[in-house]
Amino acid sequence: MNLIEKLSKGLSKTRERMAATFATVFGGGAEAARELELMEEYLLLADVGPVATAKILAAAAENRRTVGLLPAVRNELLRLLSFNVRDDKKVKIFAGVNGTGKTTTVGKLAHFFRQQGKNVFVIGADTFRAAADQQLEEWCRRTNTPVFAGKPGSDPASVVFDGLHSNLARTADYVLCDTAGRLHVNKNLMQELAKLVRVAGKACPDQIDVFLTLDAGTGQNALAQVDMFSQWVQPTGLVLTKLDGTAKGGIAVALAQKFSIPIRYVGLGEGPDDLVPFSPEAYVDALLPQVKNDNRRH
Repeated sequence: MNLIEKLSKGLSKTRERMAATFATVFGGGAEAARELELMEEYLLLADVGPVATAKILAAAAENRRTVGLLPAVRNELLRLLSFNVRDDKKVKIFAGVNGTGKTTTVGKLAHFFRQQGKNVFVIGADTFRAAADQQLEEWCRRTNTPVFAGKPGSDPASVVFDGLHSNLARTADYVLCDTAGRLHVNKNLMQELAKLVRVAGKACPDQIDVFLTLDAGTGQNALAQVDMFSQWVQPTGLVLTKLDGTAKGGIAVALAQKFSIPIRYVGLGEGPDDLVPFSPEAYVDALLPQVKNDNRRH
């Protein structure tokens, strides 16, 4: 299954939720003004959010006469979601609230890089959650990836420091660092995360990515999480997990519009191959599956 097919399958619940509105907009011959209203409803149902929806429709309204409403919406979605990103930084630190799938994401990304022939090393800095190291070690065992796990109760920043100065880290193409889940409103835990990122930055200057994992099913609450984490660290990428289990797949658009942080990966299932690089084109075409067939003039 290729990327487009995976994203299309992953967004099936979102499309099902919006199917009736989609059919009304583009199958019922509605008046132009009514079509805009229905498209607004369509985007809001997908959890694109009111601010992003308003901007998308304003841009689409200006261009619909030349290309049609749906292609105009597609073009604006692509503009919001497209970033010039390079995956060349060696150390990738995963942060996020509890239950967003950080450890699973680290395991899947290790598998992804190993499939590309890359040398991967994993650091387990979640020293508080019970059995966190066992879960991470099991993922690494499956992918034959070496892992350095901190002892329970140890300082996470010290674990990262020691891991990054190990021989395995020096020879790796990528180092993936798992951290403890933390509520974004807990100041002490956020200070701890900021310290961990600073220590990593001193050990590997200009080689740090901070990826914030977000459960796609949380919808608009994901905006609050990114806002708070951004006050303590500077995320360079977002990972949307559990996209296949939600009808709120449009949250990717709301996040990109508000924060201008690229979405780097999306989780589309439980298997090791179900974490895929984010493609704006594949995502938009999965969200608006009929866009290429809409050639009507307005």
